Amino acid sequence: MITAEPGPPPPSAAGAHDSVPPRSPSGPPARPSAPPARSAPPPARSAPPPPRRSAWTTRLGEACVLGLGVASLSAVPTALRTARAGASFLDGLLVGTAVLLPLVTLAIILSRAAGRGFRGIVGAGGERLAVLRVALWIGVAVPVLAALAALLKATTHHRGLAGATFGVLGLAGVVAAALLTQRLVALGDRLAARGVKPWILAVAGAAIGALPLVAAFAPLAAFAGSTAGDAGAAVRAAIVDGAIALVATALVSSVDLSAAVGRVAGLAGVPLAALVLMTATARVESFPALGQAVRAGGGLAATLFGALERWTDRDGDGMGAHFGGLDCDEGDPTRYHGAPDIPGDGIDQGCGAAAQGDASRPARALAGLPAPASAPPAAPAAPARAAAAPAARDDRGAVVPAVLTRTTPPAAAVVAAAAAAPAAATAAPATAAAATSAPARPDILLVTLDTVRADHTSAYGYGRDTSPRLAQLAARGVLFERAYAASSETQRAIAPLVTGRRLNRAARDRRAWPTLLPENDTLAERMKRAGYLTAAVSSFTWISQERGFDQGFDRFETVYGEAHPEREATGHLAVKKAIELLDGYAQRAQPVFLWLHLFDAHERYLSHPGIRFGAGRTAAYDGEIAYVDRQLGALLDAVASGPRAGRTAIIVHGAQGEGLGEHASVGHGVELYEEAIRVPLVVALPGAAPGRYPHPVSTIDIAPTVLDLGGADAAAVEGGSLAAIAAGADRAPRGPVFARTARRAAVVDGHLKLLVLKRKKRDRMLLFDLERDPRETRDLSDEREADVARLREKLSAFESPAQ
Repeated sequence: MITAEPGPPPPSAAGAHDSVPPRSPSGPPARPSAPPARSAPPPARSAPPPPRRSAWTTRLGEACVLGLGVASLSAVPTALRTARAGASFLDGLLVGTAVLLPLVTLAIILSRAAGRGFRGIVGAGGERLAVLRVALWIGVAVPVLAALAALLKATTHHRGLAGATFGVLGLAGVVAAALLTQRLVALGDRLAARGVKPWILAVAGAAIGALPLVAAFAPLAAFAGSTAGDAGAAVRAAIVDGAIALVATALVSSVDLSAAVGRVAGLAGVPLAALVLMTATARVESFPALGQAVRAGGGLAATLFGALERWTDRDGDGMGAHFGGLDCDEGDPTRYHGAPDIPGDGIDQGCGAAAQGDASRPARALAGLPAPASAPPAAPAAPARAAAAPAARDDRGAVVPAVLTRTTPPAAAVVAAAAAAPAAATAAPATAAAATSAPARPDILLVTLDTVRADHTSAYGYGRDTSPRLAQLAARGVLFERAYAASSETQRAIAPLVTGRRLNRAARDRRAWPTLLPENDTLAERMKRAGYLTAAVSSFTWISQERGFDQGFDRFETVYGEAHPEREATGHLAVKKAIELLDGYAQRAQPVFLWLHLFDAHERYLSHPGIRFGAGRTAAYDGEIAYVDRQLGALLDAVASGPRAGRTAIIVHGAQGEGLGEHASVGHGVELYEEAIRVPLVVALPGAAPGRYPHPVSTIDIAPTVLDLGGADAAAVEGGSLAAIAAGADRAPRGPVFARTARRAAVVDGHLKLLVLKRKKRDRMLLFDLERDPRETRDLSDEREADVARLREKLSAFESPAQ
């Protein structure tokens, strides 16, 4: 047995540095007389831990309190925009806070949970430092990205190019913001080490993170007013709101509330949050106009609020009954706020919209112009004129002009004779006098409807009433039943209207969106030499002075500087400018040629007040056509009420069509199926009889038609004039029509259509009988090889060279 010998004092008396007992030269090392493990009391770590203050109920309460603070701060922009949209600031703040509260609270809970785990690894200071870095990074990076987006929006003409540029430069901006943030945090560490007070550094960090966001938000708060109809402003507002919420959430995620505040939060946080949610819900349900004002204001809360409203849409009409939705019957998709009423059926389809003053406004008012003092009603005019005209019908029952001979006088003489014909006596006295004194050459109004396909317009028998004003124009003009675009590509479809030649045969540079070169003898130049005043209004960024489209025009106006055509509505702005141009020329003696390009039916599809055809891509596209038709109606009303109404020839056509999923294709620019190239075409000449022309024609024929009507030189212009058909002096079929894209070619001859799919080794050919198979579902190329060879020969003789 070994007994303890006297030795050095215990560690508590001798000091902790004597960790190794001295070794005796003649024996084993000396041992302490009382080892700490046996003689000392149990260490503090073995004591039971104190009760944890942060139980899950307390953590939830704290998150709710912090979430209310963050949501309230983030809802201030929503409240300001809601107030400018017509509701009160406090209502907007309440609803915005309630909408953002669940998301913000969940984000705080998750971030605080992650922070506790992170703190356990790197220590408390490390977590706070990481949160500070993230908050500063967001605060610096978001304004950089916003400034870059604004710069690209103002300087680029193509969203694909702008998107690629934003991706590259935006990544560089985010990386630069991260490096700057790292430098700022390192600078803060050095200042803290030198004795700078922590609260000063905290204030400076908050300012660096918040002030750039405030600067980015200020213009929206000051000028947004209402973002209804302004998709770009709504997106920018949502981004800024989200950035404010994100930065605020990051800053409060590492806040440790005191014990007293934590106890109060654990008791009152959840009930307080529930009270805010219930109060906001009750307020919106009792006052639906508040929900509409919140959504009109735009921003993150408005986006989430709109999603909640659509979630309550059970009948698929695109409008819910709660969260500001105005659907009065969720079981009937034909009844919703603003739906057109069916007279005499005893059912209020529009949910009282007309009684509330929210019905569709007159078309002229949509263009931002006052209603004419004595404008004649547009709707009754068409039936009266149609009834007065002889209406012969072909074997399919289609109305055609009564004159069938191809031997015709010049188009200008036909128009002048028609204007003075007795049929014009049915018009109002002022209009009849103007028609009688009309010069031999009429004013010519050419309206191009971008991305409008024929079979989705009312004039061509579509089930939805998408284009009543175009149908009214067709009732007093000639409707071309089978008009085909030169291409489904925008460039190839639009350029012939300006140059009179297909794009590959016109002088241009080699860019994808080419510049038209001065060597072209443009339509406007030819009309100007013939004595016309020439003007144009463009809604699309490619159709610009920089790209040569202004060549020959006395006035060339654009509206894409006021609203981006691929994100915002531009039709009302374009029509307003067109009416101003016509008003300016009203007292001039020379005839006027005005070209108006309306872009709105082009994707991306926007929603418009008072226009709703349900949910889905097709319904949205139909809504865009209806919006464009309204703008067309505003223009037609202005012409009808003006002093030159009786001398104006009107040509309205689609530039190209739009695929909506047929043939596995969406959009336009690649395929040449009917949905992509069959477009509306209506020509209404002063005093001419109405009718329909059932044979194929091409939009290539529009330029020679304008030149023929104006008595201008048409040498070297492609296509053939349609003026004689529009005047009722010709009905015979014409030759085949051709269309082309980069990898497709098509020829339509009678009811047969040959579609050629270009391939490297061997082209694929599809043949369709459009009379029996209008949807092009059955390929007849193997059964009718002779027709394929005949049409291929015609296509080869006429086809544009490869590009």
